[in-house]
Amino acid sequence: MAHQMPHQQERFASFLRREIAGFLQQNASRDENVFISVTRVITKERSDKAEVLISIFPDKNADAIFHNIKRLEKSARKYIASRSRRQFIPLIKFVLYGGDKSANLENLLEKVKNE
Repeated sequence: MAHQMPHQQERFASFLRREIAGFLQQNASRDENVFISVTRVITKERSDKAEVLISIFPDKNADAIFHNIKRLEKSARKYIASRSRRQFIPLIKFVLYGGDKSANLENLLEKVKNE
């Protein structure tokens, strides 16, 4: 049985996802053909950190780009703190997310380009 995330926690996770996506758009240096996406945010109850799964496409320079994104963790947390009324902001931990979604994303981007 899947464990249900409490509603408030779920709302915070989607808030984080939106805000961090915006933060990365402003702060992550990348070529214009590179697509950085916040795939998912994992927060656990009573945990002091939030894992932010980042997808980078195309992934040939993903490691270098992700290396720079990792260095933004502290400022990402400050940014979130400035945008949230919550007393406690978890540590932000960026995790590079690969996986089989990359191929789907590639197809999707092709489709969008050809429309």
